[in-house]
Amino acid sequence: MKIFLQLTIVVAGLTSAMLVAEPYAPKAAIPAGMEESYLAEGIRQAAIPETDQVGIPAYPGAVLIRSYAVAERPAKYTGLPIMELISADDYDAVVSFYKKNLPGWGEAELMSAYYFAENGNINFFKPEEPHAGVHRMASYFREAEREMLQRVLPGAKTLIKVFYSNR
Repeated sequence: MKIFLQLTIVVAGLTSAMLVAEPYAPKAAIPAGMEESYLAEGIRQAAIPETDQVGIPAYPGAVLIRSYAVAERPAKYTGLPIMELISADDYDAVVSFYKKNLPGWGEAELMSAYYFAENGNINFFKPEEPHAGVHRMASYFREAEREMLQRVLPGAKTLIKVFYSNR
């Protein structure tokens, strides 16, 4: 009877631990002196979905800076919710991660960014298809915004946009 109770407690503990949802990525920290900036407001308001809702792996060490739900988009927008993350890793490392972890996805250069689209759809992506864009921060952001992002995450080099289906 004692062994049965111990086993029941262990199984119950494992089951409850397995039910705990993991957030997709942590929010970026807001540095002192930036509390009133529009970037800080975006970080505070960003919604973090659970990892299992997204269907696209989070880049390790990346932090969330913004999110946009479909309801917040223009009336005729039919796309997916979007998260924007930044990473201190360089562009090539982030691209390699997504190539390795999104088998069957292709890449296409679009507006100076690499977008990964499901099913090898490399020339265009449909707004309703989950995909991830990887941007070189040095060429993507205006200088003032790049400086703010590098205060939020020292050494930030890469912006990652994840368009997901919120399963």
